[in-house]
Amino acid sequence: MKESIRKEILSKRLSHRQIEEQSAKIAEKFCSLPDVKNAKNILLYYPHKNEVDTRPLIEKLLKKSDISVFLPKVSGEDILPVHVKDLSSLKSGYAGIKEPEGLPVNPEELDIVVVPAIAFDKRGHRLGYGKGYYDRFLKKTNALKVGFAFDFQVIDELPVEEHDIPVDLIITPTRVIKTKEEEKR
Repeated sequence: MKESIRKEILSKRLSHRQIEEQSAKIAEKFCSLPDVKNAKNILLYYPHKNEVDTRPLIEKLLKKSDISVFLPKVSGEDILPVHVKDLSSLKSGYAGIKEPEGLPVNPEELDIVVVPAIAFDKRGHRLGYGKGYYDRFLKKTNALKVGFAFDFQVIDELPVEEHDIPVDLIITPTRVIKTKEEEKR
């Protein structure tokens, strides 16, 4: 079931311009959240393939003196949050995704964690590439968990396994979805 959903969503493509425009709308919605305005430590991700492009958002946040930006670095089976000062210092890492160098911080120090996905359901469950990196990582932090997605990546329901960790909010170009888990916060 998960594999057929993965294939269906991955077969949908947006043009470079659509990705750019829709990613900008997502970033704008993200920056307007009260949680973001109060955050000190934010983990984002470097875009891979046709994911929401976070690079302009990362650049914008790097210019703010009151926010520290972190990106994930894969080490073995784990994601490590590493502080980033500029995107030019990133190196090709796991699956060819650009990663930072440096010492990781404790995941508990993060205020917000932004995660990519192939798909999300309206309850905040995510479908990734099936390796479980983010599920293992999200168990280690109480940060606000935010998913970035294009509208076609949000579906009614995903099959859920015991180890799956849902996000609290999903931001698309057209809406901010508060999951049931977020309402309990």
